[in-house]
Amino acid sequence: METFGFLLHPMDIEDIRGRYKIARKAPPKIIAGIVRRRRPSVLSEISGIKSITGTEARGWFVAVPFLPNQFFELREKYVIDKIIKATEVAREAGARIVGLGAFTALVGDSGREIAKLAKLPITTGNTYTVATAIQGTKKAAEMMGIDLSSSVLAVVGATGSIGRASCEMLAPEVGELRLVGRNLDRLSALGDRFRPIAKSISVHTDVSAIKEADVVISVTGAADAIIKASDIKPGAVVCDVARPRDVSKVVARSRKDVLVIDGGVVRIPGAVDFHFDFGLPVGMALACMAETMILALERRYECYTLGKEITVEKILEMEAMAVRNDFKLAALRSFEKALSEDQINRIRENAKEQRALA
Repeated sequence: METFGFLLHPMDIEDIRGRYKIARKAPPKIIAGIVRRRRPSVLSEISGIKSITGTEARGWFVAVPFLPNQFFELREKYVIDKIIKATEVAREAGARIVGLGAFTALVGDSGREIAKLAKLPITTGNTYTVATAIQGTKKAAEMMGIDLSSSVLAVVGATGSIGRASCEMLAPEVGELRLVGRNLDRLSALGDRFRPIAKSISVHTDVSAIKEADVVISVTGAADAIIKASDIKPGAVVCDVARPRDVSKVVARSRKDVLVIDGGVVRIPGAVDFHFDFGLPVGMALACMAETMILALERRYECYTLGKEITVEKILEMEAMAVRNDFKLAALRSFEKALSEDQINRIRENAKEQRALA
């Protein structure tokens, strides 16, 4: 039996209130103060993972008690120390590799510092996240009738590890690539790097640059939604890889002419039971979680995805390992709800109507 651990943390105050009744009437500031002082602990044991090769795995979700903003507002050493303690909790439970979930993957040079201090291998899961985000984006674009070869692709959070790798994979396949981020110097350097393989490329520090994009991949580390309903053109596909989400929930209610998909949702082989509800249907997990499981099933107990450089070679290798163990991209989902072909067709027709009125 192969083993792994995966670190989680509450995504907002409501996550905590939903889990602990005592917190439901407490002010957010008090809750945040209590959370940061708690110790990491096992949330649940994960059972039932079975590869088509016959190899089985079990794991443990371990809670890192920080809210998203606290990963950046508190002293980095304090944050890293608590993450290391969480990896120890996983190791003591029996894990032989640990995946860093959500904001735990962003601190300490995107996992590198964690890997230096931890007593077992570490991965952020970002390699398989890139692979599945691209798979889902291409599938959604095809269903919306978008020709990638002539499309405008905007990558929001382009200088991060997932954004950068997405750019490298898709730059040769699209008509125009727009790099969107906060740091102009880093964006410009990235633009210079990908200019030889892109038909057309530009850099932008304002999210409004996505207004002309046919396809958007968004993967920032923002604590709050940054893409609003007015930012998206009719008929566009937006793959939201970020957790917490980059795309405002208002978009789901007000824009019936755009297709927003959840990035990196994977179907796990076997009769998996997470014994914990993180918002996905039975048998499904985020790709970052799935990468950790795949590495365990492959007995690749090594630091795999760390830092901000994800190579095309590793993406292809991870895709091959996923296929070998029967991990599959789940059906397209939007804001945690499955999308039917009829729903996507209606979005496509609504987009045609909006463009006709423009």
